[in-house]
Amino acid sequence: MAKSAAMLPPDLSEIAESLHQDDEVLTADELQQISLFDGLKKTPSFDRFPGFTVLRRCEPGRVICEQGDAGATAFAILTSQDVLAIRRQQLQTLQSMAAGEPVDHLGFESLDDQERAELVVEYEAEIAGYEDRCGQLESAAAPARRQLEQVAAAQLVVSLEPTLRSRGIRGWLNSLFSGRRKRAGSDGSQLIPVDGPSDIDSETRQAPLFEGELFGEMSCMNRSPRSATVVATGQCYLLEMVRNVLDTLHNDPKYKLRMDAVYRERVLEGHIRQLSLFKELDEVEFSKLREHVELVEFESGGVICEEFAQSDCIYVIRSGVVKVLANAWTSLRTAEFEASDWTVVYADLASACREDAELVAGMVAAGFDESLQGELIARAESGEVSEEINQQILDALNTFILGDGIPKELGKTVEEVAALFGDADFHDLLEGYPGNCQNWSQLETRTCRRWLLELALPGTMPRRDELAGVRRTLAYLGRGDSVGEMGVVLDLPRNATCVAYDHPDSGFHQRIPSSRGGSVPSRVELVRIPREALRELMESSPSVKSSIDATIRQRQQDTRQQTRQLANDPLSLRQRTPRFDQLGLVQGQQLMLVDLDRCTRCGACVDACVAAHDDGNTRLYLDGPRYENYLVPLTCRKCLDPVCMIGCPVGAINRGDSGEIEIRNWCIGCRLCADQCPYGSIQMNHLPVPVEPNLQQRRLLGEDAEVKKVTSRAVVCDMCSSQRGGPSCVYACPHEAAIRVDAREFFFESDEIAGAASGQESAS
Repeated sequence: MAKSAAMLPPDLSEIAESLHQDDEVLTADELQQISLFDGLKKTPSFDRFPGFTVLRRCEPGRVICEQGDAGATAFAILTSQDVLAIRRQQLQTLQSMAAGEPVDHLGFESLDDQERAELVVEYEAEIAGYEDRCGQLESAAAPARRQLEQVAAAQLVVSLEPTLRSRGIRGWLNSLFSGRRKRAGSDGSQLIPVDGPSDIDSETRQAPLFEGELFGEMSCMNRSPRSATVVATGQCYLLEMVRNVLDTLHNDPKYKLRMDAVYRERVLEGHIRQLSLFKELDEVEFSKLREHVELVEFESGGVICEEFAQSDCIYVIRSGVVKVLANAWTSLRTAEFEASDWTVVYADLASACREDAELVAGMVAAGFDESLQGELIARAESGEVSEEINQQILDALNTFILGDGIPKELGKTVEEVAALFGDADFHDLLEGYPGNCQNWSQLETRTCRRWLLELALPGTMPRRDELAGVRRTLAYLGRGDSVGEMGVVLDLPRNATCVAYDHPDSGFHQRIPSSRGGSVPSRVELVRIPREALRELMESSPSVKSSIDATIRQRQQDTRQQTRQLANDPLSLRQRTPRFDQLGLVQGQQLMLVDLDRCTRCGACVDACVAAHDDGNTRLYLDGPRYENYLVPLTCRKCLDPVCMIGCPVGAINRGDSGEIEIRNWCIGCRLCADQCPYGSIQMNHLPVPVEPNLQQRRLLGEDAEVKKVTSRAVVCDMCSSQRGGPSCVYACPHEAAIRVDAREFFFESDEIAGAASGQESAS
């Protein structure tokens, strides 16, 4: 009987270190012994993905990964119990083979009897050693056990030259583990966030790694260079895995709970202490704060906090990107109404409570309780106004505005919702929305619900678009940044709206990411600190109060500076419009632009692209949206957050050494990356001859495996990384019309939106 359909095994040598003599490719049965996969709701299909993991045996001093290198794999440090279970399983397999029993084990089948006998002796000795070690760990007290479990260290290397990586590695390792302490960073920070379970101490430039921990996952999943060099400090075994295996882990709820517990125990304190407000806390003060801290997450497109809302907490970003917006509020406020408006409000809402009310108005009134409906009807007749009733009305109306989704009675598509009212502005608003209402982001839904309320009660509800200025982006914030402390400290409402950032739907032949279509798993994780906890800390800690006073002065200075800038140069807001966000231009680290004032449509850029690749396929299409006087063609822009790389079933799409997107030759043509790219930058090319497994791949798969035929492969611009001189398309343009730019630097003279103030807190 044939195995279930299998994927082509990856060529790990292209994305990872070649196998050392003591490294192994484990069988599916052996991988099942690893505790990392215990208790998962769905264990990875190791039979379908042979060769997607490798067991690395590391002796002290072995460099596992180096800071700055492109990361396409993650590492799990096996526990002593894991190694013991694997070796026992392998010993049992060898003994079965010696007894003449039929066994399917690729690694052992290639050995002769003498070699297998020697391996039995080696495994028996190793099992005995690990049994002793497990006994030591079980009997040791907590501090001693922790020390025994440390097997590696993450090291921040500031100025390690590539030429020293081979010739000078021994000298570097000696200095690495000599215990010599280095000067702290110039910003005074105590911890430096890296791609591991614990952040690096800024003085020692090191962070310990222990048995059972996972590292390299952010580099693997978030498509970024390695943030630290990891070196084994003791003998250990690592399971190196390609991203599709890691995806399975991250999608499992039990694994997520386990990682959240690890984060809270080891990293949370470091992230909070990174903030200027909390750097000087002693252990007693911090322990009081820790009790109130909460981990929360928002799906991409979700509203984290809204402008003018009560400042009830501050947030510290654990992962993801947060977009800070001005003039994006949707809730009704008392300040939007004149005193004379309320009698009209009572009358119109009383009419909405009748059975013959219009659809939207009746749906709004259905959210009023019987008591409020009675008050509205009575006061509509008497003309008596009550501030208490006014607040109840606002609360009920805001419940409608902030509700989830669009009710099916109002429509399931943009066209159906737009047809509810013949308002041209409302129609223009919805033109930029996804066609299916279920794919709208939370901010889009709230904005639409506010419009529906205004149109259903035209003489009653103030028009938000007349009161708010142009919606504009103030900043993009990432890991370690915080939002909201200014409002908490000064007891002011939020002064900006924060949303979990996602790629927009630019409308060029692609599926949309998760918050808008479900195709890409994406979220923002935050640490929430309540206002009450912060205020208690202010009363008991002079250092916190002093930090807060300094923060207030800096923020007020920044606000005055921004006000002067806007007064002197109103055009400084020209790029901070919805159009810039709709096209996702901020994502472009190597955004290609064609200056239409210079371009003569000669096509030299496309010809150069074709000539630069052996397969004769272009990666550049002179089609796409216009922004100002530029064409934004369909080609890779080297996104800050390349969602095209998420979910590849075989981990074939990765970052290159310079951050460019590369698709490896074990691509199976599933087109997931092409569908997920929000900018139409990945194309599927038909292969004239289907790909067949080579000899090595066939051995990994086994003779009875059924392999899916690969008839097409994805192609993407790699920025001509293999050629000197940079992208050929730019070099070949005779009129200097084609350029590659970092969009944040190119379009914004100010550092504000570019996030150059990363690491400083946002005043929202």
